[in-house]
Amino acid sequence: MVMLTFKPATNPVFTSEQKVQLSYLCLLSSGTLPLPADCCDQAEILFIMKGSGTCTIHNTSHPVSRGDIVLVNQGCLRSFSPQNGTATRALALGFKRLQIKGLPPGQFLPSEAVPIIHAGHTYPLIAQLLQQIKKVITSLPSPLHQEACNHLAQALILLMLEQYNHTAVANHDSAYTLGQHIKTYLDNHYLEELSLSQIAQNLHISPYYLSHIFKECTGCSPMQYITQLRISEAQNLLLSTKQSITTIAMQCGYNNSNYFQSVFSKLVGMPPGKYRSTWKQP
Repeated sequence: MVMLTFKPATNPVFTSEQKVQLSYLCLLSSGTLPLPADCCDQAEILFIMKGSGTCTIHNTSHPVSRGDIVLVNQGCLRSFSPQNGTATRALALGFKRLQIKGLPPGQFLPSEAVPIIHAGHTYPLIAQLLQQIKKVITSLPSPLHQEACNHLAQALILLMLEQYNHTAVANHDSAYTLGQHIKTYLDNHYLEELSLSQIAQNLHISPYYLSHIFKECTGCSPMQYITQLRISEAQNLLLSTKQSITTIAMQCGYNNSNYFQSVFSKLVGMPPGKYRSTWKQP
C-alpha cells in the first residue's frame, strides 16, 4: 500500500475566511469574441485553448497563444482579438469574493505585474480541472454544484499562481525571450515529424542549450511540450468530431494508433475511447 501524507500549509495563499465563488464559465470562439463587457467587475481567468491573438488590459497589449493564461484583476478593462484567419477558442472564468493574502480584494496579482503566464507542464492538469468543473455543473443538483465548483476553482487558482511564480523567476533571466521564441516555434510546428536535433537545427541553437532554456521557462522539455500539444489537440477532436481514434491519431502526428493510445492514457489517465464517452455531451 502506498500512502501519501501532507503537512499543513505554512504560508497559505488564501485568507482564512476566503470563500472564492466561481460566478461564470464561458467558452469563447472566434465567432463569440470579444469578451462580454459586463464582466469586468469580477476577477477573471482567460485560458487560451486554441489559436492566438492579442489580449489588451488597461491599454497594454500582450500577444497570447495556445496554452497561455491571462489573470485579470477585478475592475480591469480587457479585450481579446484573435489573430486574423486563426480559429481561436478560449475559456473565461469569472470569480467573486477573491481575496488572496497580501493583495487587495479581487486581485490575482499586484497591479504592476505582467498578467500573462504559460501553462507549460501544468496544461493537462489545468485542462482536467476545467473539465471537472464543467462535469460538476452538468451532473450535480444545483444546490451542490456551486459549492463543489468553488472548491475546484480554488484549486485551479492555486495551480495557476504556482505556475506564475515559476514564470516570474524565469522572467528575470535574459534567456526567457529565447524560451518564448522556442515555444512559438513549437506551437506552429507540433504536428510535424520533429526531433530535438531537427528543432535545434531549425532554430540555429544546440540541442542541449535549447532543452535547458525551454525547461527553465516552461517547466518541461521541448518533446514533452510537443506531446502535450498533440494530446490536447486529440482531446479537442475527440469531443468535437466523430472521427475514429485512428484518424485522430494520424491528424495529431501519430502514425501508430496503439502508441497514440498508450501516450494518451498515460497523460490523460484514461484511453481515448473512454475519454470521449465520459466527456462528450449527449
